[in-house]
Amino acid sequence: MTNQKFSQKRNLHRFDPVAYLVIEKFRLSPLTFGLLAAVTATGVYLFTAWISGTLWSKDKQIGLLQDGIPWLVGILINPVTLGYYLWSFQAIDQVIQELETSDVLETDKFKIDQFVTNLYSQKWRNISALASAIFFSTIVFITRSRLEDSWTSSSLLAKFTITIATFAVVYMGSILVLNLITNIWIFYRILGKKDLDINPLHPDRCGGLRCLSDYSLKTAYLVGVLGILISVIEYQVITQDFGKGFWFVHLVIPLYIFLSMECFFGPLLAAHSGMKKAKEESLHKIARQFRAEYSGIYNSLAEDAEAFKKKSEKIQQLRTLYTMTDDLPVWPFDVKTFRRYLLTVPTPLIGILIGIGKKLLINILKQQGIKLG
Repeated sequence: MTNQKFSQKRNLHRFDPVAYLVIEKFRLSPLTFGLLAAVTATGVYLFTAWISGTLWSKDKQIGLLQDGIPWLVGILINPVTLGYYLWSFQAIDQVIQELETSDVLETDKFKIDQFVTNLYSQKWRNISALASAIFFSTIVFITRSRLEDSWTSSSLLAKFTITIATFAVVYMGSILVLNLITNIWIFYRILGKKDLDINPLHPDRCGGLRCLSDYSLKTAYLVGVLGILISVIEYQVITQDFGKGFWFVHLVIPLYIFLSMECFFGPLLAAHSGMKKAKEESLHKIARQFRAEYSGIYNSLAEDAEAFKKKSEKIQQLRTLYTMTDDLPVWPFDVKTFRRYLLTVPTPLIGILIGIGKKLLINILKQQGIKLG
């Protein structure tokens, strides 16, 4: 069964009005949607700055063309988030399809469809995402006036533009997070209590569960991009001295770390216990057979040399089989995938370190009597 058939069968995006509009009405793919968001942001930013006369810096207020942060957010972070937002509805179908067609486990397609549909159709998902969008867009609008070194505070029109963009991105970003968490739950339902038939010589080096590793790696890339956004926020908070009034902004870092670990390790943990159990059971079977053959070899000492040779060869074969089975993977990922994930986790610390370093440098220069322009 092809990916297209699976997508038509479930159509999980129909439970979200924005995703339904983008996919069904406009026929946009995740990549196209992300690129369109980047182009739209560029046009809206330039038009807003032109109308408000804030293209260039003046009167100690930074202009759009001299402020890199809106461009970083508008043409990189937000488009990636929106692209992943659409991808999250479709990715689970692709992984389920590969699990259903693999030889690793047996699945019940009807029960899986019922379970997946029930999770994605919950109304509270959209309500909570809408509440998050309202909350964070309000915070953004309130804090704009305290960002002196940002184009987003240069005019009322710029504030409204950024607030509206924040509302849209936070809504879709919240749905994205909920989808990733929901997908983990689905993986546990499919893999949690199943007897897995792990292939030790599978070319994917993950025992036949490479699809989970690929899925987790893609979420790791998303985590890295979101980490850049958090790094930018932390940099602004530290360098522009409004963190005291909005100390709770720093809580996004532990939340980010938790979500990154949950999104990456969640799907992998769903298969870990089954893979470990399959390996241990195979080792126990071989060990019992080895013990029986090893005990019986003493009886062949009185027999002819040929019988003793055959039993010895069988024992050696069991030792070889045990060694090969002991090399069975118990995690559906390889070292390369894990290394890439580890590189994404510390991303938010970059903004913190740069911000603290900048403040320390400014304080040192002031103590030396050096005035900054």
